[in-house]
Amino acid sequence: MAAYASLLSLGHILDHLLQHLIPRQMAVLDKAQIDSLLENITFLQKFLEDFSLMRRDEIQGLEEKIVSSANAAKDVIESFVAVQILQNSKAKRRWVGIFRCLDFVKLLGKKGTLSNELRSFILFSQDLQKVIEEISSMKKDVMKIKETEGIKIMEQPSKAATAGSFIRGASNSKNTMVGFDEDLTQIKEKLAGHQSNLRIISIVGMGGIGKTTLATNVYHDPFIEQTFHIRAWATISQQYSVRDILLALLKDIRVPAECSKDINQLTDEEIGEHLYKSLCGRKYLIVMDDVWSTECWDEIKRFFPANNNGSRVMVTTRLTNVADDFRSCVPHQLRLLDEDQSWALFCDKVFGPESCPPEFEKVGKIIVRNCGALPLAIVDISGLLAKSSRTVEYWEYVANDTYEALNMGGDGLCFEILYLSYKHLPVHLEPCFLYMATFLEDSKMRISKLVKLWVGEGILKPIRSRSLEEIAVDNLKDLIDRNLIMIHDYGSRNKMKSCIIHDLLRDLSLREALKEKFLGVNTEHSLKKCSRIIDNKHRIITQLSTEENKLLLAIVKLNILRKVVKMGYFCSDEEIVPLLNVRYIFLTRKMFKNLLNTLGSASMLWNLQAIDISGWEPTDLPAEIWEMLKMEIGDFHLPDPPSTNIKNGRGDIIVLKNLQTLRNIRNFRFTDEVVHRLPNLKKLGISYMEFPGGFGWDHYEVYNLARLRNLESLFLKSSEKNVLQNVCFPSLLKKLTLMSCEVCWEDLTVVGSLPHLEVLNLLYHAVKGREWKPVEGQFLELKSLRIEHSDVEEWIADSSHFPSLEKLKLVRLRDLKEIPDGIGEIPTLGLISLVVCSESANSSARKIKEDQQNLGNSDLQVNIVDDAMV
Repeated sequence: MAAYASLLSLGHILDHLLQHLIPRQMAVLDKAQIDSLLENITFLQKFLEDFSLMRRDEIQGLEEKIVSSANAAKDVIESFVAVQILQNSKAKRRWVGIFRCLDFVKLLGKKGTLSNELRSFILFSQDLQKVIEEISSMKKDVMKIKETEGIKIMEQPSKAATAGSFIRGASNSKNTMVGFDEDLTQIKEKLAGHQSNLRIISIVGMGGIGKTTLATNVYHDPFIEQTFHIRAWATISQQYSVRDILLALLKDIRVPAECSKDINQLTDEEIGEHLYKSLCGRKYLIVMDDVWSTECWDEIKRFFPANNNGSRVMVTTRLTNVADDFRSCVPHQLRLLDEDQSWALFCDKVFGPESCPPEFEKVGKIIVRNCGALPLAIVDISGLLAKSSRTVEYWEYVANDTYEALNMGGDGLCFEILYLSYKHLPVHLEPCFLYMATFLEDSKMRISKLVKLWVGEGILKPIRSRSLEEIAVDNLKDLIDRNLIMIHDYGSRNKMKSCIIHDLLRDLSLREALKEKFLGVNTEHSLKKCSRIIDNKHRIITQLSTEENKLLLAIVKLNILRKVVKMGYFCSDEEIVPLLNVRYIFLTRKMFKNLLNTLGSASMLWNLQAIDISGWEPTDLPAEIWEMLKMEIGDFHLPDPPSTNIKNGRGDIIVLKNLQTLRNIRNFRFTDEVVHRLPNLKKLGISYMEFPGGFGWDHYEVYNLARLRNLESLFLKSSEKNVLQNVCFPSLLKKLTLMSCEVCWEDLTVVGSLPHLEVLNLLYHAVKGREWKPVEGQFLELKSLRIEHSDVEEWIADSSHFPSLEKLKLVRLRDLKEIPDGIGEIPTLGLISLVVCSESANSSARKIKEDQQNLGNSDLQVNIVDDAMV
C-alpha cells in the first residue's frame, strides 16, 4: 500500500539523518523532533502491518492522510537539508544547534530583523512541527480504531468463514484442458505410484494458470476413479473453517445416514473422527484446492489415516513455499502455454468444433498474444467473444484494449482471481509488487538494478543485521515463490540474473498502484498527491517528491527518475536543490563530470546510495566520496581515503558498512585504512594498467585483498607482470575473473587451491602457455569454467580434476587440439559450449557427447558455434 511505502521511505530518511547527518554537519536539525516523528511513523507502520490482514474501508481515509503527511514530511526535510548543504558549500554561515527551542525561534520571528538563513530555519521548524502534529493526530485516530474494533496489536485474523462460502466440492464437469496432456499424465503417475505410504502431490503455479482445471481433470479421470476407493474434494481459499473443510469432505464421501443424521450438532473433533473412520482401511484421494498455507493441513491431517495402501492427498497452490512445506513429492510446477496451445484453447472456446474463419485469424491471434499465454485470460476473453457480436471491427476493439475487456467482460474472473494473489501479500511486499508497474510491458529486469531501485526508493522494511540489498533479494524471492514474478535467467553461479512479470500481473500492479496513489499520471493533480509520476503510456518519467516534481517539470524536461536520476545539464542553484536528494544516479561519464562541476562537491549528494556510470574510461572521484556511506560505485579512479583525523562525530573512522560493490576501479591502493572502511564488500572489479611513477606492486598493497573477508566475486585485469605472485585472495571467494594478466598455467595453482571457488573466467589472454596440466585435488568446488582467447594447445585432465564442473565454455581457442575425454565423465557436467574453436576441439566435443549418450547420459548438451555462424 502507498501509506506503508511512504512511512518506510520517510523512516529511511530520518534514520539517515539521525545516524549520519545530524552528528556530522546538520546540528541545526532538532534531534528531539526527528525522534518524535520516527516514533510516530513506527507506530503507524506497525498498525498497518497488523491491520492489513483485515483490510476494511474504514481505514482508507486514514491511509490517504498518512500518504499526504509522510510525503509532506519528506518534502520539508529534504528541501531544508538540500538548501542548507548548498549554502554551506558556498562558505555561508553554518547554523548550529543554538535555536533548538521552537518557541524561542517563533519569538525571534516576531521582531522582523531576521537574516534569510534564520527565517528559513524558522519556516522549516514550523512546517516540520505541523507535520509532526498531523502524524500525532493520526496516532490518536488509530488508537480509536483499535478500541472501537477491539483490535489488539499482533492479533491474528479469524480463520472462520460463513459455512459454505469458501468450501466447495469438485466441479461435476471437466473443463477443456489444452496444453496439459503431459502434466495430466505425470500427475496420474505420481498418484498411482507404487509407494504405499500416504503421499502429498502438489500442483503449483500463478493464479489463472490452470491448477484447478488440471486437478479437476485428474479427479474425474476414469483411471483415477478406478484406482481409488474414495475421492473427496475441498476448496480451501484464503480464509477457511476447519469444520467446513471436514463437512465438505464427508459430503463427497457420503457417510452412512446414521453418521450424518445429527452431524451439525457434533463438535469439530467428532466430525473429524467420522472422517477418519470413513477413510480407515480404504484407498482414498483427497484434493485440497487453492491452499494458501500449511496451517489448514496441520489442523486436519490427524483425520487422514496412513493406511499404507497408496492413499494420496493432492494440493493446488499458487505459493511455491507452501508446496515445498508439504515435503512429500517434488512440487509439479505448471508453465504458461506456448503459442500453438494458446491459439488452440482460444479457438475451442470461441468456435467449438468449427475452425476459425480466415478474416478473424489475424486479429484473434493479437488478442491471444495480449493474454500472455495465461489460460484463465484466454478462457475469459474467449467467453466474452463467444457471446458478443462476431464482427472484425468489434474484435479489433477488443484487441486494442484487451486488458479492459478482461476486467469488464466475460465472466469477470480474470482480474478477480489475480487480485487474490495481491490481496494475500504481507504489507511489506506490497510496495515491491506495486513498483513493478514502473517497468514497460514485456521488459526484462536485471535483478541487480531492481534491487538498487527498491533500496533507493526506501520501500524496504529494515531488518537488524541484514543489509537493505539482502532484504530486497529476500523480498524478490518471496514474490517469485508466490508466482507474481518469474525468473528469466540465471548467472554463472546459478544466481538469479534477471526477472520478468506477466503482462496481466503488471497491469494489475499498475491498476492498484494508481488506485492507492503509489503512482500518479502526469497531471497537476497527481503532482500534488503522488511521489511517482508516469506518462499516458504508463512509462515512468519521474519519481521525485512533490515539491521536486513541481520544480523540475516547470524548468526543463530532464530525463529524471526520483532518487533514481538520469541527468544531463543544470542551469541554476534553484534547479540544483532538489537534485541534492537523489539516492541512485544513472549517468554517462561526461554527465557525471558535468554534475560534479555544477555541484562543486560530490559530498553535497547527502542521500546518495549508488552511482551507475556508463562509458569505457574511468572517472576521477574526489576524496570526499569516502564520506558517502551507502552506495555502489563503478568506473572510477578511487582516491585514497582522507586521513584518519576525519571523524564521523562518534570518535572513529567512517566505515562504509553498506557498500557492497566496487566496479572497474583502476590502480587502487588497498591500504590498511581502506580495508578497514570496507568490511562488507562482496563484489569487486579492479584493474592495474601501466603503473605510473615507477611504482610497483608493493605500493598498491594488493596482498590486503585477503582481508576482505566477505568478498565473493573478484574481477582482476592487469597488464603488469606477476599479478598472481602479489595478490592474496580471500578464502571465501566464489567467483574469479582474470583478464589480460598473461600468467602461466602452472601459476593457477594459487587459484585452484581456493576452497570455495565456484566460477572461474579466464578472459583475453588471462593465461599464456601451450600446455595446461591441472593439479589433482584442486578446483574441487568449481562449477563453471570459461577460457577465452588463449594459445593453449594441450589440455591434460580427467574427471578427477574438476569433480563438480557443470558448465564449460571455450571461446576462440584456435590452437586447442582437443577437450580431454575425461571431462565428459564428470557426473555433474551438463553443458559444453565452444565458440570459434579449432575443428579438432569441436570434434572432440562431439565425440564426448556421443560417448556419453552411448553410456545412457542424455543430459549432456554440446553447443558449437564456428566461424561461419559468427
